[in-house]
Amino acid sequence: MSDSGVALARQRERRALRLSIIVSCGFALVAIVWGLITGSQVMLLDAIFTPVSLLATWAGLVVSKVASEAPTRRFPFGRDALIPLFVLAQALVMFAGLLYAMVEAVRVILEGGSDVSGLSLALYGAFGTIVCTGAWWMLRRMAHGQSLIIAEAAGWLSSIGSSVVIVVGGIAVLLLERAGWYDVTPFADSVLVLVSGIALAVVPISLVRRGVRELQTPRPDAAVVAQIDAVVDEVRRREGLPVPRSRLGRLGNTIMVELAFVLPEGAGDIDGEDRVRRGVTEGLAELPLQLWLLVEFTHDARLVD
Repeated sequence: MSDSGVALARQRERRALRLSIIVSCGFALVAIVWGLITGSQVMLLDAIFTPVSLLATWAGLVVSKVASEAPTRRFPFGRDALIPLFVLAQALVMFAGLLYAMVEAVRVILEGGSDVSGLSLALYGAFGTIVCTGAWWMLRRMAHGQSLIIAEAAGWLSSIGSSVVIVVGGIAVLLLERAGWYDVTPFADSVLVLVSGIALAVVPISLVRRGVRELQTPRPDAAVVAQIDAVVDEVRRREGLPVPRSRLGRLGNTIMVELAFVLPEGAGDIDGEDRVRRGVTEGLAELPLQLWLLVEFTHDARLVD
């Protein structure tokens, strides 16, 4: 893509992460005040876990800035590998947060539970669901395939699930109280933490899978591949070239495209290679990713198999 397109993609990435930080600060303040007033474990855990999330988001801003720097003599291929590595680190932070919450919930259950208003739980859960859904929706709209924003959105998706569980739990407490089961309700708050922790483990697991996959420079998403194939096909038809042997890969925000054209003896020249490079580069200028393009002409197919 063009330098301006790369810059816009980086700006969008940082804007998304800053937005997440602002919403997280507001949400944490509400959780602290509400949790202290009601004595709810699940609310206070939300408040405690938010600073960890904020730290991870701030680290994401740093990673975004470092990864956007131009290649150097020491790092001639850039530092886009930092992005999937950070996604893995963010997943480990989520795992740690969920594990802590579940251990704390077990401790409270063993100590006899804690009394929390079912109405308060339901209202807090509804508030959290609305805020987290709004943040997740905005980040998904801003993502455009950028891993850091996708990882940040995944964090908010886990918060949506947790908030929905709290709503359901609050309603369940109200029903249990109405049925006269007062011996059960003190454990509801901690049970909610355990249920949400088990259910939400799928989010960091998916981030780990994504991070490990990206570190292996996998083939890009189908939509990106289709766009690249269309541009390459148009350029090679215009130049009267055969279908190339192609290799496509993605690492962080960089797309790697290798095109090898096997030509008859005496065909092909440097000017032709340059026309292909320019044509493909211009055709993919609007792709919201950095393009790393290699074009080669050869007469020996064994060299590019």
